[in-house]
Amino acid sequence: MNSSLQQEIEAAICTYPGLEKFEQEGIQGLTGELSFIASVEGKETITASYEIAIFLPILYPDELPKVFSKGHKLDERFEHVNQDGSFCLAVPVEERKLYDIDPTLLGFINNLVVPFLYGYSYFLKYGKHPFGERTHGNNGVLDFYQELFGSNDIRKIILTLYKFSISGYKPHESCPCGSGAKVLRCHKLQVKELLKNRALLQQDLARFIDRGTE
Repeated sequence: MNSSLQQEIEAAICTYPGLEKFEQEGIQGLTGELSFIASVEGKETITASYEIAIFLPILYPDELPKVFSKGHKLDERFEHVNQDGSFCLAVPVEERKLYDIDPTLLGFINNLVVPFLYGYSYFLKYGKHPFGERTHGNNGVLDFYQELFGSNDIRKIILTLYKFSISGYKPHESCPCGSGAKVLRCHKLQVKELLKNRALLQQDLARFIDRGTE
């Protein structure tokens, strides 16, 4: 284990002492009880604890950790769980953006895992999501891009962003939102933010190109 990762793990355990380090068949991570107090603006403060396991991929931080519930399954009504049982923390490009706010293991827990579990706790109590419900899976990914560009022309958004992810863009090119305006005078900031992780964006969109979005 490199010293930088060791420091990240120690910092996470220091903040969340219910967690402990593990290493199994070459896979490292944290497991145990994650206790937190969290709130969202305009919503109540929630105190909760969950038994979880955080698996650190070999390619971390280029590849982000996966998080699983340990010892029990999340309520089946809460759909934000991936096919492998891991938490669906966010749309991939959104997940990377939130991680980059504080690109450490502790930052990953604070900015992704705790908000996810806060949302789950809130859902159990009120039957709805505190952040506004987004569909799980591919439909949720499409919702993310539609919301980001304020447009229902998802075909235009996907095809244009996919092109930009491969070859970049020039400021005079048309904006992905389909308004007809140039990127420079429309959603320039959103496009620039997405292209910070060009390979991830391309991977995120490729599934829709393959499914015949063209």
